[in-house]
Amino acid sequence: MSQVNTQPHATNAPTNGKARWAGIGLTALIGILALTVQWGVVTTKLDQVGRQLDDLTVEIRSLRSDIYSIERRVSYLEGRFNGRPHVAGGEP
Repeated sequence: MSQVNTQPHATNAPTNGKARWAGIGLTALIGILALTVQWGVVTTKLDQVGRQLDDLTVEIRSLRSDIYSIERRVSYLEGRFNGRPHVAGGEP
């Protein structure tokens, strides 16, 4: 049985390692670029979430103002219904 050479580039000549360092450098560069792109995607998503939270905060404040207005009206109507006169500025 003969031995089959499974490494076609294997020669008896020693290499200086330039190809290995080029591969490491290229892998590192691709990794850095991937991290940079991912960081940009995450930052963009967080900005969108921040804008949505700001919109919700504004909407909540508006709804809270409407609720207080409705509560004042209901309180006024309850006072009239119970026979108490309405006093401007607060409770009697």
